[in-house]
Amino acid sequence: MLISIITINYNNLQGLKSTMNSVFEQSYKDVEYIIIDGSSTDGSKDFIESKKESLYYWVSEKDGGIYDAMNKGIEKATGDYFLFLNSGDWLVDNFVIEKFVNFKPVEDIVYGDHFVDLNKKTLRKYMPKKMTIGTALTSTINHQSIFYSFRVFINNRYSLDHEILADWVLTNNAIIFNENTTRYIDLVICYYDINGVSSDFILRHLERNRYLKDHFDPLFLNLLKDYKRLHKKHETLQRKSLVKAVLWIHQLKVQLSHYFKK
Repeated sequence: MLISIITINYNNLQGLKSTMNSVFEQSYKDVEYIIIDGSSTDGSKDFIESKKESLYYWVSEKDGGIYDAMNKGIEKATGDYFLFLNSGDWLVDNFVIEKFVNFKPVEDIVYGDHFVDLNKKTLRKYMPKKMTIGTALTSTINHQSIFYSFRVFINNRYSLDHEILADWVLTNNAIIFNENTTRYIDLVICYYDINGVSSDFILRHLERNRYLKDHFDPLFLNLLKDYKRLHKKHETLQRKSLVKAVLWIHQLKVQLSHYFKK
């Protein structure tokens, strides 16, 4: 199975080094690595060129933004699955790609979890284990944690009408309108740079609302709000039940310890 990894970069040399090194160190070697640089001026181009023997394709030229750069990468990719790993993000260990391949994926969209650093703590962000229309529209799968089959891109590209949410739009269109198949795998794939472009929550909210209004009936959107509210309530009840179970187990352990001390 051939894996295409596409990295886009613009003036982020240090982040680029971390990203590229995490790819080069992978145990699985059937990988074609593609780097699209937006004509950086911070030394990124020289660093990429110094590693060109390990790259399938690279270019450093001006582009129309992050999604234009990703589309350029898609045009060059020939793999069975594509992974988009932006500069500043890196694969969580040297065996991620090998582990992914060992899951023997056949689905169109295969996704896992990711790590983020928040308040100097590394947190694992768990993705929905089942993808429905409701979860697709009310949650966001981390883009760098998705392996896309080449089939997703046969007639699709990232929309240049969205500044930071075109990946969410493409994924939703694939799931909802194109009926591409999905699968969650219990695997942490990458460390995600939370300071990246798509961490702009206000713009993300505006682009999400625009997409929903453009594609769905107001009645459906009202139902979607109810779904989101009920889903949160269900999660809260689940958490409360889990806390009760943990407390019960703790109390049982205390009682048993007293019993066996007698």
